[in-house]
Amino acid sequence: MGVTCVCQVPVVEGKSVQQTVDLLHKKLEQLGAVKHGSFCVDCETYQSTGNAGGQPSKLLYVMHNSEVPLSCMALFEGGPCLTADTNFDVLMVKLKSHFQNAKGHKVECRGSRYRYCDFLIKVGTVIMSSSARGISVEVWSEWKLAGNDTRFSVFFPLF
Repeated sequence: MGVTCVCQVPVVEGKSVQQTVDLLHKKLEQLGAVKHGSFCVDCETYQSTGNAGGQPSKLLYVMHNSEVPLSCMALFEGGPCLTADTNFDVLMVKLKSHFQNAKGHKVECRGSRYRYCDFLIKVGTVIMSSSARGISVEVWSEWKLAGNDTRFSVFFPLF
């Protein structure tokens, strides 16, 4: 198992989200990174409908990742997380009397994958309601450090 670091990148002052993403791509290519495909992660929010005893409704987040196309993940607010196959989406349709899709709350992150030495770097645009909201950068490595220490620090001079 490798090490992953995901972080939010601020938009460069005076630039749009897309201009900043393009700048990141350019900087990665200048460092010698090679474009290695694309990725997409999405998250749909569902709200429980039947409130027994006046309890507040709970949220359920269902996520899909192009890196694992045959699986989806579900996270209950304040509760367990599960991994299921893509038929979970069909189950959510059948559970519409218990969970209602929260329209306008779908979040998506799409972008490009790059290879740089032992690293896989994903630069993505975070989109909500068809509007760009931010930039996500994920750096992943399969490094195994001495002992069971999986901490590492990497500095990519992107700006």
